[in-house]
Amino acid sequence: MTREKIMTQLFEFSSPTYYKWTKQDKRKIFDLLNYAFTNNELEEFIKTGKIDKIEELGNKTYLFDSSMKFYKTAKHISNFKVAKNLLLLLENNYKQNNNSVIIEKIAESIYKSDKELFEYFENDKNIEVVTSMKLALLNLIQKQDIFVLEYISKNRKEIEKNSLKKSAKYLNKIDFLYLNNFHRI
Repeated sequence: MTREKIMTQLFEFSSPTYYKWTKQDKRKIFDLLNYAFTNNELEEFIKTGKIDKIEELGNKTYLFDSSMKFYKTAKHISNFKVAKNLLLLLENNYKQNNNSVIIEKIAESIYKSDKELFEYFENDKNIEVVTSMKLALLNLIQKQDIFVLEYISKNRKEIEKNSLKKSAKYLNKIDFLYLNNFHRI
């Protein structure tokens, strides 16, 4: 489809109007459309009402933000080391299960992982604290969308790296609301 045809369908006007707006009036909207979108992307929008490239960008932002919130909450429930070990456990579990998230397998891994996940408790022998923490972490995992857990499993290093940035160091007000809701359940 030509650019003219795409624009006439997109704006629902005639070809003469398109030429008037682009050549005589030089409307900036066409500069923006030419700058931001290819013909294929605009055709996709006309046919489906969305552009996959933009949908993916929005999903990545949501998944990243949700993953960071998950990691902050895991650190709040336990500590930095346990939260880091939890992300590693999720990543390993994902790989062991042919790149898929299976909550039952994750739960099994958490309950079997006293030394790997909770190594700092090894000398403490406080089984009640470890069991309580396991339940809290499993509860947190069960409340997550499968896509978020999958994103965490695929992007563990990026999540850890970004959590160390100064802006990500402190919890936001919204995170406290999230934590309060989590502890009520």
